[in-house]
Parts: sequence; C-alpha cells; structure tokens
Amino acid sequence: MKELPAISVIIPMYNADKYVGECLDSILAQTFQDFEVIVVNDCSTDSSRAVVENYAPKFGERLKLTHTKKNSGCGGVPRNVGLPFARGEYISFLDADDTITPTAFEELYNIAKNFDADVVACERYYEVPDKFWNDTDFRRQLQPFTWRSGEFVTQPTLLTENLSERVRIYNEVGFLWNLWSKLIRRDFVVDNEITFATSTIAEDFIFTSCLAFTAKKFVLVPNVVNYYRLTEESISHTADKGGKYFRKYVRALTKSFAHLDEFLSGRDFFRQNPNMKYLVLERLLNEILNYILYMYEQTPAHEFDEIVREEFSGEDIVALAALLFNTGNLYRVRLIENLGRVSKLEKIIREDKTYIAELENFIAQSQRHV
Repeated sequence: MKELPAISVIIPMYNADKYVGECLDSILAQTFQDFEVIVVNDCSTDSSRAVVENYAPKFGERLKLTHTKKNSGCGGVPRNVGLPFARGEYISFLDADDTITPTAFEELYNIAKNFDADVVACERYYEVPDKFWNDTDFRRQLQPFTWRSGEFVTQPTLLTENLSERVRIYNEVGFLWNLWSKLIRRDFVVDNEITFATSTIAEDFIFTSCLAFTAKKFVLVPNVVNYYRLTEESISHTADKGGKYFRKYVRALTKSFAHLDEFLSGRDFFRQNPNMKYLVLERLLNEILNYILYMYEQTPAHEFDEIVREEFSGEDIVALAALLFNTGNLYRVRLIENLGRVSKLEKIIREDKTYIAELENFIAQSQRHV
C-alpha cells in the first residue's frame, strides 16, 4: 500500500493560465518532496486546465486535477472541494498566482513535527507587484510585509491555550488571515469540521478564526516563505464598483457572519462565554464594514435599499442584526460623548482666548505707563 504524503497542497484555480505554471514550478523546486498536489479548477474559461495537465507528468502520480460544478467566484468553494481529496498529514493552501521559497515545506513541516502542531502560521510574507515579478534586483531588495500590527515572533512560538487571551490577541493585533501562510494538520481540520464559508470574500478570515479558537497547538513562526503577487485579476483586487461590488460585500457579511456564528456557538468555551463570542463576531463585522462603508457613497440610495432588503431577508441573520444594532448604538453613544468633549474643548478655547486678550490688553497698558 502506498505511503501517505506528509503534505497535501490544495490550489484553487480560476483563469490563471499565465501564473499557475510558476506556482507549480515553485512546488517542484521544493527541497522537501514528500507531498501531493490537488488543483481545483473553478470552471476556468482560459487554458488553465491544459497548463496543469501538461505539468502532470512532472509530478508523477502526485498531482490531481479536479473541478467545481460551476464557477463560485471565490476561493472557499474550490478549497472545500479539494479538502476530501487531501491524504497528507498536513495541508498547505496555495493560490494559483503565487509562489513559495524552495525551502518553504521543509521549514514549516520540521517546525510542525517539532511542536506536534495543529497549525504553523507565518506572520509575514513577500509582496510583489506583477510588473516586478521577474525583476531580480527588485526581489533582492524585498522586505517582509504584513498588514497586522504589534510585534513579531523571532523564533517559533506556541500561542497560549487560554482562549480569553487568544480573543484579546485576535482583537488587538489579529493574525495573518491568508491561508497560504499556514501549514495545518489535516486530521485536526476534519475532526473539528472546519470548512470554508462560501462568500466571495473573507473566507481566509473565517477559516483562520476557526483555527485560532480550536487548535490546541497554534505555532507562530518568523519564517517568510510566500511570494504574494499583486495582480489586477486577483479576486481580492476586483475593480468592479457600484451596486454589484456593494452587494458582494453585504452578501459576504451575512454569509460569513452566519458561518462563524454557527461554528463558535458549537464550542463549549463560547457557549459558556457569549461575551467572548461577540467580541470575535464584532471583529469580523468591523473588518467587512470597512469595505462596505468605503463603497457606500458610490451606491445610489435606491440600489442600497434594494440590496439590503434582499440580503437581510433570510432567517439566519438575527444575531447579525442584533450586533449591527448594538454596534450602531455604540457608535451613536460614542459620537454623543465625543460631541460633548468637543463642546467642552470649544468652551475652554473661548475662555483661553478671552484670557489671552485680557492679558495682551494688560501688557499694552503697562507698556504705555513705562
């Protein structure tokens, strides 16, 4: 019987014929070769499938190409399709337009085994604009990049198992949400029934949140092994504007919230500490609302009304509606408090101006008497 691989690499793919070959090349170049690759074609309309098929002989029997039934418009659906095919001890999720360093699998797998980790998570990566992708000089000058705040670990560090402390870290500095920055134990994912939300955005955010509050051994590492390509075609950089774009984020909010709410509600810690659950959900809400508010002014009022009515008509948005109301009321209270502070400051400024004027008048009169 064939021995199972150490790592299963799952790659969702949609119209990536210009890039997927480089992604596969970076996997073939690994110093650690005990892997299998599962490419999930999300109904591409270009020659992506043919590119992958041409690479199959280079992988021997280690590459499987499967597909979704229809284009999903997101990475979550093809990743869910790929998960049942994975046989490895650990899973790596890569994007079809990105690459990894030659020692990526060796570095992360060794750390995973040393810690007996459920999750090994990088905190930084290399960000490369498409136009500089093959620029050797540009790559030599690359500095590790991240959007999260706070300090970074300087050596592999086991995250505290205290879930209250994890919630604090989650809200104050966050984790690097991108799934391609992690190596994840497959049995851990299966046993805890962790799946991807099927929204068009925030799938990585939701999945990482589930990992962060379920994994007993979550290891943060300083290793930088991913090259993230900034392209116009990337789902996360979609340029469509107006109602279509606004609808996408509103729908993502309702679906993502329901997915995470259901998952957390099934965990003993969050059932016993509902305040902690709402802190996590509030972080998700704020993440997506930042995008929604950015598009708000670009969406005509009648479209906004229609979209909200349609997307909030389901039965599974009660918790979301409650949190939106509470969040809106909190912002209102804070606004009132801030307006009160502004009013007090304006009064102080007026009093200071009067005092300064009186002082200047006194000085002027004193100088005339000298």
